[in-house]
Amino acid sequence: MEEKYYKVVGGEMLSPCTRFDYSPYLPKGGEPGAWLPKIENAKLSKDGYYVSKRWNMWYSAGARIFEVEVRFPEKPESGAFEDQICCGQIRLLRDATSELVPLLSDKNANIGAGNTGSCNIGDCNSGDRNIGSRNTGKLNLGDFNTGDSNAGIDNVGDFNIGSGNVGSRNKGHSNAGDFNAGSYNSGSRNKGNANSGSFNIGNRNTGNWNVGNCHCGYFNEGEAPLYMFGKPVEGAKFSQIVLPKWLNKPDPKAAFESASDAELRRTLELPNFDFGAFKRITGVSRADFERRGIL
Repeated sequence: MEEKYYKVVGGEMLSPCTRFDYSPYLPKGGEPGAWLPKIENAKLSKDGYYVSKRWNMWYSAGARIFEVEVRFPEKPESGAFEDQICCGQIRLLRDATSELVPLLSDKNANIGAGNTGSCNIGDCNSGDRNIGSRNTGKLNLGDFNTGDSNAGIDNVGDFNIGSGNVGSRNKGHSNAGDFNAGSYNSGSRNKGNANSGSFNIGNRNTGNWNVGNCHCGYFNEGEAPLYMFGKPVEGAKFSQIVLPKWLNKPDPKAAFESASDAELRRTLELPNFDFGAFKRITGVSRADFERRGIL
């Protein structure tokens, strides 16, 4: 279904910002109004006709709300909060004021209940112009955000696109830091996932300024060498190692008893397998494998 955009005009039919007179362009007799003069190179934050799906953010008592048709629209970048768009040309299709204003739940132009701010669509927001519920801040698109201009849920910070971020300006999920493009990063300005550190391009790096994956240190490139049982594994990558299911459980001693014979044999086939290191780390000994009849 096509999205509807609206233009909020002052009761005297003047733009509240530019004082442009909309009177000659009003719809009449059930017919749309004439197209307004075209504005060349209309651009957000510059000249143009500004319209919004979220009319309640701009409404004030006595204003009129018109559904509009648009030409040459410029919208915010993908994933960014869209409070309004800028158009090169619009026309007013119909006066929707009497239809929309009753939806407002209180004098602060909220659509929802329990808001202590203004112009919210949702419930229990503390702040202004949120779309969602239980936000503490403003211009959030989603729920449970603490901060401003987040698009997602459960963010603590500002300008995050994603969910569960603790920090600001992240594009992804569950980052602890700022300016990350990816998810599960602990640090700042990483491009990738699950990095512990900053300025990494890649995944699962611990340290700073690594370009690649799985490095522990600084200024490394490519794929880090894989170590198992304290020795390098030639010709294998981290992504190629799949541990038997029983080794993905928190109590390996207990999981060993219910593991299948096939899983236990696969364990012994892990690169560089060493009984001494395995017992020290997991508590499972060579004698346990012998008892299970694997050796």
